[in-house]
Amino acid sequence: MAKHWSYFMFILWICYLIVSGILMFTRGFLLRREAFNNTSTCTPYSKIPCTPAGSTSVNITNGHEYHCTQVDKLLPLLQDVNSASNICFPQKAKVILLVVDALRYDFATYDPDLENASAFQNKLPVLRDLLKMKDKARLYKFIADPPTTTMQRLKALTTGGLPTFIDAGSNFATPEINEDNIIDQLIQHNKHVVFMGDDTWSNLYPNRFIRSWPFPSFNVWDLDTVDNGVTNQLYSEISKSDWSLLVAHFLGVDHCGHRYGPYHSEMERKLTEMNDAIKKVIDTIDDETMVFVIGDHGMTNTGDHGGDSELEVTSTLFIYSPTPLVSFESDLYIESVKQVDLIPTLASILGIPVPFSNLGALILDAYPTVNSTKSILSTWQSALLALWSNVQQTTNYINKYSETSNQFSAEKLEVLRAKYSVISVKVNNINTESQFRSFVQDAREYLALARETCEEVWIQFDSYSMSRGLLIVFLTIFFVYTIIDGIPTEKLTSVLLTSFVWCSLIMVSVAIAFSFVCYYFSAVESFELTLFFSTGMISVFMLAVLVIQNWETIAIHWYECTKIRRWLDVACRVVLLLFVCVVFTNSYILEEASVLAYLLLAAVIFIIYNTLTHVSAKVRTNDKITLNYIKPRLGSLKTKLIIMGLLVGGFIRFSMQYWRCREEQKWCINYSMGTDDMKMASDAGKIQCVVTLVFLALLVTMTRIWLRSCGNLVGFSASVTLVRYSPTVMVVCTAGFWVLHRLPKDTKSKLIATWQVDILAWTVYGLVALCLLSIIVQPLCVYVLPKRKETMSVYGQENIIPQLFNKVKGMYEGKKQEDTDVGSRNIPVVYGLGTVYSAVFVIVSILICLLVALLLGEGLAPSSVIMYFTATVVLAIVSIAQYERACNISQLLEVPSSSVLCWVLLSHYFFYGTGHQPAFPSIQWEAAFVGTSGNFNYNIIPTLLIGINTFGSYILMGVTLPLLLIGPFTLYIMFPNLASSKAEEKDLNRGELLMFACMLAVTIHCRHLMVWSIFAPKLIFEGLAVLVSLGSVIVGYLLLIRVNSCVDRLVVRLEKQNR
Repeated sequence: MAKHWSYFMFILWICYLIVSGILMFTRGFLLRREAFNNTSTCTPYSKIPCTPAGSTSVNITNGHEYHCTQVDKLLPLLQDVNSASNICFPQKAKVILLVVDALRYDFATYDPDLENASAFQNKLPVLRDLLKMKDKARLYKFIADPPTTTMQRLKALTTGGLPTFIDAGSNFATPEINEDNIIDQLIQHNKHVVFMGDDTWSNLYPNRFIRSWPFPSFNVWDLDTVDNGVTNQLYSEISKSDWSLLVAHFLGVDHCGHRYGPYHSEMERKLTEMNDAIKKVIDTIDDETMVFVIGDHGMTNTGDHGGDSELEVTSTLFIYSPTPLVSFESDLYIESVKQVDLIPTLASILGIPVPFSNLGALILDAYPTVNSTKSILSTWQSALLALWSNVQQTTNYINKYSETSNQFSAEKLEVLRAKYSVISVKVNNINTESQFRSFVQDAREYLALARETCEEVWIQFDSYSMSRGLLIVFLTIFFVYTIIDGIPTEKLTSVLLTSFVWCSLIMVSVAIAFSFVCYYFSAVESFELTLFFSTGMISVFMLAVLVIQNWETIAIHWYECTKIRRWLDVACRVVLLLFVCVVFTNSYILEEASVLAYLLLAAVIFIIYNTLTHVSAKVRTNDKITLNYIKPRLGSLKTKLIIMGLLVGGFIRFSMQYWRCREEQKWCINYSMGTDDMKMASDAGKIQCVVTLVFLALLVTMTRIWLRSCGNLVGFSASVTLVRYSPTVMVVCTAGFWVLHRLPKDTKSKLIATWQVDILAWTVYGLVALCLLSIIVQPLCVYVLPKRKETMSVYGQENIIPQLFNKVKGMYEGKKQEDTDVGSRNIPVVYGLGTVYSAVFVIVSILICLLVALLLGEGLAPSSVIMYFTATVVLAIVSIAQYERACNISQLLEVPSSSVLCWVLLSHYFFYGTGHQPAFPSIQWEAAFVGTSGNFNYNIIPTLLIGINTFGSYILMGVTLPLLLIGPFTLYIMFPNLASSKAEEKDLNRGELLMFACMLAVTIHCRHLMVWSIFAPKLIFEGLAVLVSLGSVIVGYLLLIRVNSCVDRLVVRLEKQNR
């Protein structure tokens, strides 16, 4: 056992090094923005000192000696507009903010000439009718900044700041916002906010609302609960007068997109509901209330969002005001606005300061006109004061950020200051509307430049962290490869059994303590980065020492290998190089599924060809007696290998039907999405469901036949019993869940409750957990035949009838055969012992496949079965190749690099083959609601379900990696005639190399146009895949140790019983 745990600690140590290097790299690459606790302040209009007209002295404000007029208050502000930037003018209107989640811009437009409108077109006629009142309604393209996830959009819509890429990862964490924002500004100025809808608002702004009705938002299969809850409270709240801002966040349109896509009839229903809700709100409001209808983001043609495609970032902004809105000349009109532009617009309307970190610009066309009977200011003068307040706020933020971060270039700051100096002089010399229009152009240019400057700052990568992360990952891979490939297996075993591993871990522990001490005494700023770098460098040093100590052995071993270099090794290294190079170009990343399919088939063909040439060469060199034995089997082996190769090609070709298209692949067609409920009601949907169940039944049946043939289903132990019946029960429960879940809502509500449907999914989860637990506790699926006086072995015989006849005949004639060899009667008969190792991994693999199939849904579930069968056939091919190559047991225990390469390619290809893409919009969120409502205090369960759905191929190939070692032995036991006669009777997962290539690629392309849409998501998905693969490989190794330990105990027990 000491050897096993030394290996385990070595693997765990290497995994830590790779993970720490990745985390260090991402800390420098995935951008973060520094947040400030500063808040904008202003002086209320009522507290402005009163200066009598024509006087320079300030009188008592609102005193009895002098009655202060508007002229007395406003005239000094107009003479010195700079001083007006800190003034909060009275609220111009109350605001109702209707957030229709995922309201894409083309959902809001209306085309009267459109024939055969789709489900989302021309479904909001209320907006068309209101837009006919040109002085009271506005419609804009509302442009979001990626990532287009709800929480990041709400941050931007309330703070006016720009999210950075790393914010996408916290979309489900929803931490409380502490930056200056419009909600807190309203509260600070004694104004009240009412909220109803998506509970993300309550998580971002807890205890901020005088009344709130939050509803769970995570269940994307629920189209109506949130919307119904909002409409039940909305109209009664509108009639109340104790609020300044009312937020109503509808989720039905977004959930409909996730579940059905925008072309489904349910989208028509939800948009019609939104049309009715908007119309009723407009009919209910008074003349002192404005209505803003906005979408936080758009959606793709498949209903997803999160990326930066045009359909995802283009949402809707509709404004309606009973009071006429500002209407300037056409040169000031804009058709599209940034989402952050909403914040200064709302702040000026509500009479509060613009939040400190805002980078938006006031939307002048959305500014209400000034009532001439209530104010001496003209409309353009009022707009001028609001716009200048916006400019001053942005300038204050730029100054603060430049003081603390030192990231702004001196040239950019100089340009900004020069522009500000110009407009700050110009603003005090505006006396006419034409001068105001000219000033607006200058102010917009200044605000746009400030925004661009900040964007440039927030894409400044931490090259120091990135380079250190790259260095640690590269050196780790380099030294580990040198050790494993250069030191012979027997020598490596003795090396790892020395004190090297434990001494290295002690050194790492010292580095951890050193990092903590440095951080405790403030010698370093970041504990995590210091920890990763110190432990990484110590570990690399120890690996280098090991390489130096054994360099002579490594050099000799490599020299000997060059003498017998096989062309297959060279070919597989070329395939690996091509596999790694894919990540260096965006075009190949887009088509990576096709590239992986080609490389996987090429590797399989190389192995088959090499095996056949090897056997043919052996036939030519053997003597005549052996030749007569081998030659008849050569044709059979060739035929079987060719058939297996054709099967792999057929499976891969069939799996292409389940590829998912990226938004950038305009030419691509999704053949099977598996998310359309309408499919279930159609004949095609019913056929698809039946085909899926046939696939699952075939998987379970063939696996059971195999295990029964191996003797691993004999007996009645807990493990055997569960394995015998659980997969069938899981398939039945999965089928029932799919059928019941896809029934129409009205029909389902009459037949069965939702929780009863979910029980079927939880039955599958429970059986998977129970089977895995039983495998861990009792991993041996064997049966020891009890000793009897009369036994007859019929196992493995093709025809048992003659044996039974002879046995009965012998008993009848009284001729009982006597065993002369007493020892032979003491040899125990153990069913399934020959395949005891492989059986455990076969059982675990079928459990994983059935679980992944449930989470993929009936549309994509067959892809998991195809993945299972493809891996099985590839395993058979590489096992035959390994068996034919080896001349003795020692060589049979050495796993060729070509076998590991095929396994790695399988894991990566079936990421795509199960309907996934390395892009956020392609994440199958519906997996989080299989058997759950999605409403959890902690999102561990939804995250786990989505992770299994997304990275199922990596989990399967990682856990079953030991089969590459076990496969040849199992093959020889079960099919002794498959391989030709013989004269005599390193395990390294290469996914980390691709991860290093991804890190290097994003470093090279960090200024590439597609860095955030293609390269960065690829890095994130590949990083997660490496973490999942490493964890799965460790689990597989521990399972192998567990089986080996139980086999040792079984052998010892049998020896004691038969002494």
